[in-house]
Amino acid sequence: MILNFDAAIQSFAPLLTTLISLFFTISVFRQYSKRRKIYQFIWGIGLLIFSVTTLFEFISEIYGWNIPMYRAYYVLIASLVAILGLGTVYLFNRRAGKYLTLYFAIVITALIILTLNADVNSEKLQERVVGGSAMPAGVRIISPFLTIPGSIALIGGALYSWYITRRSYNLFIAIGALLVASGGGLSRFGMEWALYLLELFGVAVMYIGFIKSEEVIKKRV
Repeated sequence: MILNFDAAIQSFAPLLTTLISLFFTISVFRQYSKRRKIYQFIWGIGLLIFSVTTLFEFISEIYGWNIPMYRAYYVLIASLVAILGLGTVYLFNRRAGKYLTLYFAIVITALIILTLNADVNSEKLQERVVGGSAMPAGVRIISPFLTIPGSIALIGGALYSWYITRRSYNLFIAIGALLVASGGGLSRFGMEWALYLLELFGVAVMYIGFIKSEEVIKKRV
């Protein structure tokens, strides 16, 4: 029964995450259409990428991984938190956001080149939850240059906003982002099972925070 329960989580958690993140993406882009803030557009792009990566995870549970899909998945999932963090930096300081955009563009370009030429471990692709483990160490060493500054910007920005305003939605966003980042971090240390589960909880908590922020905005209007 435990094995069946674990298999069910691994199979359906990515699908639920995809659905939640798609609703989240639509909500953010709807907000962007009304307010036209660049950080909202960047967050929308980041959440769209999140939706695509979790859809890849769901497809892999049904059909398994293939190497081209896995290469695309790895680049996207490594860039995800960086892009969300970039949106947060633009929220606070547009000039800093431009510098960080240049930095992330360079690192992501390097990651794409290395990923396209990497010798993917096809045996690892047979596992149910792969994460980044099928990529060689020479490629995986690049992703922290995206995930670490992205996580600091996203989580730190949300915590700073909560400290200033004491608005609970900022705390929800910070906790949700921490859960998503923790899933990716644990997968690097052989705990791939945590990836799908923490992605699901993380995006759900972040979305709750976003909904709460929308309620605050409506009250102000």
